[in-house]
Amino acid sequence: MEVSIYELLAAARESAKSDYIKGDSILCEKRFHPDTHYMVEIELLKNDNKLGKKGNYIRKFLTEPEYLPILQKQEKHLIKIKRQAIVPKGNLRYIPPPDRLDRRRERDLL
Repeated sequence: MEVSIYELLAAARESAKSDYIKGDSILCEKRFHPDTHYMVEIELLKNDNKLGKKGNYIRKFLTEPEYLPILQKQEKHLIKIKRQAIVPKGNLRYIPPPDRLDRRRERDLL
């Protein structure tokens, strides 16, 4: 298992109870489950009964079917994906959030 400096710092903040991110721990069991394909860190732009209150910053490890509704919530401006990663075998491979991908595509077309 590879662990980045970011992950070590996140684990240290979590153990010191000073982490502002709610939801899944950076080294939780869900991360290493074979069905887990994505990690997202999101900011809630509106209150959501399932996720929490407006302004919360949340980390989730997700399967493929769980990831699609998150993308739909971003399109509806209910959440903002701040950071996301593909999770092969528990390793985090960070990818740009969807809105940054859209801006890159627009720039490439010009």
